[in-house]
Amino acid sequence: MARWRVLEWQKIRPEEGVYRYYRLTLQQNLWGEWELVKSWGRIGQRPTRVVRQGISSPDMAETIAADVDKQRRQRGYLYCIKP
Repeated sequence: MARWRVLEWQKIRPEEGVYRYYRLTLQQNLWGEWELVKSWGRIGQRPTRVVRQGISSPDMAETIAADVDKQRRQRGYLYCIKP
């Protein structure tokens, strides 16, 4: 995940009516500080929840992303590769 900007996981189970996503976005704010934006909700709709977390460097985001990936996979989400 070298210098990624957006990572996304999806859980799709049509038989249960489950169409969910979880997204991590690495970005800089107006003051040049790094922040990690976590958002999730139903696919095709606006995010249900958005949480911004200030981080010291993009390297710290790599560690957080690895933890999130483990948690998402445990809950049945699959990593989604976006072009």
